[in-house]
Amino acid sequence: MKRYVCSLFICSIAAVLFLNSVVAHAEDSSYQAMSDHFFSMVKAGKNAEGVDYLLDTNAAMKKIPDTVNQLKSQFGSLETLMGSYVSHTKLIETKVADMFVYQHYFVAFDRQPISVRISYYKPAGKWICYGLQFDANLTDEIQKKADDNLRFDTQY
Repeated sequence: MKRYVCSLFICSIAAVLFLNSVVAHAEDSSYQAMSDHFFSMVKAGKNAEGVDYLLDTNAAMKKIPDTVNQLKSQFGSLETLMGSYVSHTKLIETKVADMFVYQHYFVAFDRQPISVRISYYKPAGKWICYGLQFDANLTDEIQKKADDNLRFDTQY
């Protein structure tokens, strides 16, 4: 009987620890779910709505409507300028103190790739979009980085 009670107790503790790690992971990855949803909207050609979706998580963005509208307009016109969405790949993710996340994506469109950077912040237990930016100079940045790594052999 003691073995049964001890086994039951150990199983209960293991279950609680497992469930706590699952809940913590779910809260931790909710920012990734936000990025995934944003890119599903971009894939569907709803670029401006995707910007709204992310920025609506941050009440402070309501205080700068002109900036938000400009970003929505620019991001909304991407398909006209760049062609249809093809794919996206996360280039890097940096997480600081379990409260701030920076993600940098390579986003392919028919005519050219762009760079999309998303920052998330969790000030009070809930992830919000802290910043969203994009630029079409990604190929220039890649070329510059590659050129910076050039090595010239000085021996003939």
